[in-house]
Amino acid sequence: MKVFISWSGKLSQVIGEAIKEWLPGVLQNVKPYFTPADIEKGSRWNADITKELEQSKLGIFIYTKDNLDSQWMLFEAGAISKTLDSSKVCPILFGLDNSDFKGPLTQFQTSQFNKIDFKKLVRTINNSLGDSKLEDKIFDEVFEMWWPKLETKINKILESNKVENIELRGDRELLEEILAITRMTAKRSIGITRPKKTYSNEIFEKLVSEYIHATDLIFSLDWIYTNECLRDHIVENFISKKGDFLNPKNLDEGDNWGNRPYFLNSYRKLKSFMEDNDMITQDSVFDDDLPF
Repeated sequence: MKVFISWSGKLSQVIGEAIKEWLPGVLQNVKPYFTPADIEKGSRWNADITKELEQSKLGIFIYTKDNLDSQWMLFEAGAISKTLDSSKVCPILFGLDNSDFKGPLTQFQTSQFNKIDFKKLVRTINNSLGDSKLEDKIFDEVFEMWWPKLETKINKILESNKVENIELRGDRELLEEILAITRMTAKRSIGITRPKKTYSNEIFEKLVSEYIHATDLIFSLDWIYTNECLRDHIVENFISKKGDFLNPKNLDEGDNWGNRPYFLNSYRKLKSFMEDNDMITQDSVFDDDLPF
C-alpha cells in the first residue's frame, strides 16, 4: 500500500524523511512516496505526482510554522481528497494548533505529533491494509517498540531546526483592505449610509479568506490547467451551453477539475453573505475617488 507524504520547506522535509524511513518498520506492507522538492513540482506534476496520487491510499501532510501557507501542499491536499475520502488526508502539526489552520485546510482532521495522535494515524493506515493489516495486539506491540525511535529523532530535528516565531495568517492586512473596500462600497449604495444589518466581521473575514485561497488555486497556482479547460474544444466538458464559469449548470462541477467546487462554493457563500447583509449594490463599485 502506498502512502503519499507531502512537505514544503527545510524543516518539513527533514521530518517527512524521518517518517518515510520509520513507517515501513512498523507496517512492512506500506510504501511511502516522498514528494519531490517544491522547485521540481511544476514540471513533474502531471507525470510522477499524478501517478502516485492515483495509487496512494492515504496522504500525510507535514505542517510546520514556516509552511502553513504552502500553496503546493494545499494543491496536493485538494488533489488527493478528490481521489480519496477526506478522512484519508492526514495533516500532522508540528508547533501548530488547529486554530492556526485556515481556508480549505479546516475540512481535514489534524493530528498533533504526540504518541496518542500519531498512534491513531498509524492505526488508520494499518486498518487500510485489508488482509495485510496487523492484528490489534501485534500492532500495539510493534508501535510501542518503534515509537521511541521516531519520537527521539523528531525531537532532535525540532530542537536543531527551531522555527522563528513567524507571524501566522499573513494575509491579515489584505483582509482588512478588502473589508475597508467592501464597507466603502456598501456606504456608497443609493440611500444607504451603512449596511442595513449588522454582521459578524469574523464570519466575513473567514469567507473572504476562503475565496482568496480558492481564487489563487484556480487562477494562479493551477492556471495552466484552468487555461487548458477553458479552450474552445474542451470547455464544453466543464460548462454546459446554458451555463457560465460561475454557474456551469453541469451535473458534476468537480469532474476532473478538483479545485473548482471549492472555488465556486467559496464564491457563492461569500456572495450570499454579502447579499443577506445588504453589502452589494448594482451601482459602480468605485467613483473617481479610488481607495488605493
